[in-house]
Amino acid sequence: MAKKEIDKKALNAEISKAMMNDFERVGMGFVTYWKLIACAAVGLAVLIAAICWAASYQRSSAKNAREALSGARTADELAAALASYGSSPAAPAAHFRLAGLYLQDKKFDKALEELKLAEGGSDPYTAGNIAITEGYVLELSGKLDDAAAKFAAAAGDTALPAPMRAEARFAAGRLYAQQKQLDRAIALLSAAGSPEDMRSVTATWDEFSASLLRAINAGEYGPLKPAEPKL
Repeated sequence: MAKKEIDKKALNAEISKAMMNDFERVGMGFVTYWKLIACAAVGLAVLIAAICWAASYQRSSAKNAREALSGARTADELAAALASYGSSPAAPAAHFRLAGLYLQDKKFDKALEELKLAEGGSDPYTAGNIAITEGYVLELSGKLDDAAAKFAAAAGDTALPAPMRAEARFAAGRLYAQQKQLDRAIALLSAAGSPEDMRSVTATWDEFSASLLRAINAGEYGPLKPAEPKL
């Protein structure tokens, strides 16, 4: 008798389940699995909150970095700001500015370190400005060979803007001439072009190179190495 009662209840449950509409099925599923559903909902809410917080934090962090780096006025203040925000997108420009502050104080080695940290950008004007500045700092620190090599490398870098290459070419030629490395000076200075627009910056530097080349050929920087006889 008990067996028949159990079978009857099970049968009634199956019939009731089969007759439920979709809404009732969802309701029953929620009742059955409410813990799993609640956990999933909480997890999703936490994930969304974390994403929103991270985005807000990044915006706030970037703003703080810009304010700290741009607001620094002394070398010590800027160095401290870079210690905190060295990974900021604004850091390379700040390193370049710090190099200028060190240069004013004649701290040439520190200026060169900051210029190295400012490198890495893809903008050719920025790269050229850093390379030429590094050459001048090397020259001011008395490292003339290194300065000439730096200028010569910049002069041959076709990725840099033409005016910067022209300036670097003249600077390298000038240093080589001063050190009596006249062959190197002549080779560099002879590469200067003759642009039609003499008002351009490139033309100005190329004219300086042409004037220096004429002075070298006139013997103003010492005797030239005689040309080797042709065989």
